[in-house]
Amino acid sequence: MKMRGFVFVLALTSLAACDKAEQQRTSHPGVVETPISTESLPAYDAQGVISSLEGQVLTLDHDGSAAAGLRAGRNRFIVYADVLAEAPITPGSRVKFQFKQTPRGLEVSKLEARD
Repeated sequence: MKMRGFVFVLALTSLAACDKAEQQRTSHPGVVETPISTESLPAYDAQGVISSLEGQVLTLDHDGSAAAGLRAGRNRFIVYADVLAEAPITPGSRVKFQFKQTPRGLEVSKLEARD
């Protein structure tokens, strides 16, 4: 009976030690991930029509960009508030835009109304 108790306590201690080791490996207090800078990436021009905007995802029906290898169609782009602040944001708006191909996906860097 004493042996079972010893094994049980040993098992619990081992599990507790594993959990602490995992926490130490995965959490690094004070370490901040630096965002990837997209300033040095080339920007490509295109034009299209806003299909929808959901959070930071802008869906555009566009003419494509041969220079970027992007065929005409509908794509989802990451877009940030500073770009949206000066642009028409209603679905159906005709726009000219610049975008970059980033590790996270297509990202709109400039957006303006088109006549």
